[in-house]
Amino acid sequence: MLRICTGKSAQICLNSTFRTARLRSANYQFAGASFVRFNSSNSSDPLVSKSEIQTQLPSFDETTSSAVDAGLAVSDQISQVVGEASSHVGYLSSIGMAKSWWWPPELIQNIMEQIHVYSGLPWWGTIATTTILVRLLMFPLYVKSSDTMARNSKIKPEMDAINAELMAATDMVEGQRVAMKRKKLMADNGIKNRYLAAPILQVPLALGFFSGIRQMANYPVDGFTNQGIAWFSDLSLADPYLGLQIITASVFISFTRLGGETGAQQFSPMMKNVFTVLPLLSIPATMNLASGVVLYFAVNGACSVLQTLTLRNKWFRQKLNIAEVVKHEPTPGAPAKGIIETFKENMEKARQQAERRQAMQDNEKKLQASAKELKSNKNIKIVHRSDFKKSRN
Repeated sequence: MLRICTGKSAQICLNSTFRTARLRSANYQFAGASFVRFNSSNSSDPLVSKSEIQTQLPSFDETTSSAVDAGLAVSDQISQVVGEASSHVGYLSSIGMAKSWWWPPELIQNIMEQIHVYSGLPWWGTIATTTILVRLLMFPLYVKSSDTMARNSKIKPEMDAINAELMAATDMVEGQRVAMKRKKLMADNGIKNRYLAAPILQVPLALGFFSGIRQMANYPVDGFTNQGIAWFSDLSLADPYLGLQIITASVFISFTRLGGETGAQQFSPMMKNVFTVLPLLSIPATMNLASGVVLYFAVNGACSVLQTLTLRNKWFRQKLNIAEVVKHEPTPGAPAKGIIETFKENMEKARQQAERRQAMQDNEKKLQASAKELKSNKNIKIVHRSDFKKSRN
């Protein structure tokens, strides 16, 4: 409604109109739940200045942008907190890993966490360092195993003859005599075959590395996604170029052709071909594994090559008093046997030996039964002194 002011009351009328407009504006702002700050320090007017009155709601895009910015800020704070927690011992335990020191995967996770926290190494360096330390701890066992294999190679012809004699034994007494002969031969040459189990001890450790690192990559543990190196910067993803798989296959082929991890194993040409094909087949088999897992395979294989070269070195073997490997020429005229033929022959020998052992046990039981029956039929019996006194009384 438009009011027209004239005469003396013009000034009073204008003031009344302005006051009404101000009150309506304030009522509208209150009804819209919009609160404004009064600039009481800069203005003597108790009402809101025109520049501070919001006449329009913020747009949806502005509201969304503000919410996204706030969410990113919170996410950055959470990431900072997690990153700080992962640099302390106990982080893996807090997310359900590394709960014990006796189960191989959790043992490896505990060791890796200790190295990662106290050394400050990134995760790729932690995996490599842990692998190298474990191989160094097991190196003395491989030295003993290499020495045992070399001593066995020295007496191989005599041992083969004794084993053939033992396989042909049909009597329990004869078998025990041949077994004692073999034991004496090994003792005279300082052979303790228990050290041949050293490579087998690496199996639970290898499974622990594989399972432990794979669990950390699948989670993924903080830092696994950005603490890689070179072309595999994300340890939780598969190697996009299969570089780690190719390196692993190459080093495994190398150390098997050099004589295995002990440097003293003698493989036939057929077995060398098999150990060449198997690592190549491992490339497609491991192409989908996380880079952290395959990194362990590559570092472990590189350690095997260095260990093989070290144990093959004559100067090193002399310093550690490791026997030299004796290579025997194959029997002239002996036909070359393939893997399948050798396997069938060994299975047949094992079956025949089991049958002879069972026959010897049955024969021994018969002899014991006949001896017991003969003893019961004798007129003179052996009586204990206490039983004799009781019978007299």
